[in-house]
Amino acid sequence: MIEPVSLAVAAMAAAGAAALVGRLMNRKRRQRSDALAAGEVAGVPCMLKWSAQGSRWRPGRLLIGAGPPVWKASWGRREAALPADLRRTGTRSPSVREGISINPGSRIVEYASSGGTVLIAVMPDEVDQVVKALESP
Repeated sequence: MIEPVSLAVAAMAAAGAAALVGRLMNRKRRQRSDALAAGEVAGVPCMLKWSAQGSRWRPGRLLIGAGPPVWKASWGRREAALPADLRRTGTRSPSVREGISINPGSRIVEYASSGGTVLIAVMPDEVDQVVKALESP
């Protein structure tokens, strides 16, 4: 049988760890927002699914700032310039099937272009940042 004191200590340790992780994630998001406001290149973590590049979700960062937005893969040296004729077609939550490959709490921003459909999965706090960056010429 677990003693109430050890259970309370474990609960406090878990709460402290959760608070620390939340604080670190919020600080990182704020740093990215500040960098974008200052005109620096900011990398927003995202998953990209582009019909011209295959049918899989690929992890990486969307580099926003000076010049056209570029997606950079998490692994390897792969970079892809997004098409210039992107037209936003919607924003939605991931389906159950997509939730297996990407974070189910993320939002998918859908774009159409001459190169095919482009899907970008980002966290809800960063959707506006990505949409504004891709809509600006």
